Amino acid sequence: MNSTESSGEKEEKMISVKTNVPEIDRENVALFKAAQILEMIGNEPNPTANQFYAQLLLTDLPLEDHEDVTLAAISIETMMNMELLSEEFEEPTVH
Repeated sequence: MNSTESSGEKEEKMISVKTNVPEIDRENVALFKAAQILEMIGNEPNPTANQFYAQLLLTDLPLEDHEDVTLAAISIETMMNMELLSEEFEEPTVH
């Protein structure tokens, strides 16, 4: 997500990544939404499920999107906790 300042107001813009494959587009949208929710919780890895669900409920996402966004958040957190074999990646970034 990018944010810009215009006329004293903070404006947030979602990065748009479009492909010709609708399923990939839906997954990308879910990943960006999940990352945004994880960032709202904090920038520390390993938030609890309860923290995530509480923040998810505070969003305006429709209930039918909750499962996809939750699975995307699990994917993000799983990737963040993988042991990295390369020494150049000693400290992976967070969300």
